[in-house]
Amino acid sequence: MDFLDIPTVLKASALFNGMAALAWLTLAQLLRIAPRAGRLMAAAHLARVVSQGCGDCMAGWPLPLRQALSEFALLACVLLLLLAVRRMLRSRQRPRDIAWIGGVGGVALGAGLISGVALAPPLVSAAAVAALGSMAVREMWRGIGDRLSRPVAIGITLPFAALALMALVHGAELLLVPGWEARIREDQLPSAARAVLWFVVTAAITLSLIALMIWRLIMRIQHLMHRDPLTLALNRRAFAQALADAQAQLQRGRGFALVMMDIDHFKQVNDQHGHPAGDAALQHCVRVWQAGLRDVDRLGRLGGEEFCALLPLAVPDDLAAPAAVAERLRASLAAQPLDWQGTALRLTASFGVALPAVGDGQGEVGMARADAELYRAKADGRNRVCVATHLDGRTAPP
Repeated sequence: MDFLDIPTVLKASALFNGMAALAWLTLAQLLRIAPRAGRLMAAAHLARVVSQGCGDCMAGWPLPLRQALSEFALLACVLLLLLAVRRMLRSRQRPRDIAWIGGVGGVALGAGLISGVALAPPLVSAAAVAALGSMAVREMWRGIGDRLSRPVAIGITLPFAALALMALVHGAELLLVPGWEARIREDQLPSAARAVLWFVVTAAITLSLIALMIWRLIMRIQHLMHRDPLTLALNRRAFAQALADAQAQLQRGRGFALVMMDIDHFKQVNDQHGHPAGDAALQHCVRVWQAGLRDVDRLGRLGGEEFCALLPLAVPDDLAAPAAVAERLRASLAAQPLDWQGTALRLTASFGVALPAVGDGQGEVGMARADAELYRAKADGRNRVCVATHLDGRTAPP
């Protein structure tokens, strides 16, 4: 690739990184799209500009100072990149491991610069970048490996794997290929192939994170479309779809139960304390109930103060398990009053539990059974659980 003008490639790379930093800042600050991840990515791109050096502007600088600027900037770039990936994926893992690698890498870089051994700083930098790049691959795969199709997940993760591999190869070159120390002392520019490869990997990583951000936006839109805006429980349409899916699985022997819930005397809360108190009561009930449900359970708001939970069962005909869940939810709500403007509002709810009917595509029979038990619980005095032990046949009517 002797026909390539290496300084031009480096300038193009610097221009790309500068424009990418500006784009990420625009998304973060003006459009408020993934603001924290966007600021981290902008800082990473700016660090990458610094790590490439500025050619003649550092002419005459001592070698340790030139190396310090380049290698510390590269380490900072990859550290910021990994932090941005975790923020984009909303990882709950604290960045202690990143800080540990960054701290050890920084200390080792400083020691290498003080030692005067020209190969030491780039070797340390290559090892740190390889470790951080491998961590980025792991984070990406954990975050999207089972949520996107395999080809898409591999495509988004591949640039980070390329980054780690390039760092490993460069470290091996430094150790095994003669002449590298002399090239470093003479401050030679990287080969055209290396400069172009770094540029391509940097651009690919940026595109991967843009794709990840778009995926996050799509997931957010889908989440808002399927959720009740006040309580964040499933809305009626989304719950109906979950129920239809569960009915389809029922044909394959995967049972579930329905638990209808209705807040007792909810109108009195609105009349006595106002509609804001009623909204707070609905949110409070959902928080309490969600805390008592599993990740596989589905809680939906059917309208007003009426909710329904769909509980997958290990044993299809087991009514005891969902009845116990309903009783636990009832007791939890009764034991946790809502603190509304200094007043403890005691809230209770009535529950109806029923099993579905085979062959009922939309789950209407099971919903009717659970609803009938809910009305029976209210008629019997409220704040109780009633269970449909008589199913009137195991299949839906023709």
